[in-house]
Amino acid sequence: MNQIFNSFSLVGNVAKVNEIKEQANGTKFKYFTICQNTKYKDKNGEEKEEANFFDIKIYEKHFKEFENKLEVGKFINVIGKVKVYKDCNKKTKMTLIGCDARVLEKEKAEELFDYDWLNDNDSKMEV
Repeated sequence: MNQIFNSFSLVGNVAKVNEIKEQANGTKFKYFTICQNTKYKDKNGEEKEEANFFDIKIYEKHFKEFENKLEVGKFINVIGKVKVYKDCNKKTKMTLIGCDARVLEKEKAEELFDYDWLNDNDSKMEV
């Protein structure tokens, strides 16, 4: 089996939007890049910041979902599929295929992964 599909969800700033291209079979696509800044402390205790860039491919059928969201600097959440395959040289390659995105507000980014709401109604649930 040459292809394995999984899902991903990435949060970051749009860093680059490429032009629409066409594959040999006529399918249109384009790539865009999002950047995540990660802070960490090195072995000396100094705080460092590292930028991670992710290239995401979107096909023509998903262009509408990304319309008005792919502007450099916008803070977005992208969801999609991870496509893993072997190229003609038998090397394993991975491509992130975007399916949907939403624009986020940076001030609310910490709340994005706050799962306390999962337990809010525990006392009200019937067993």
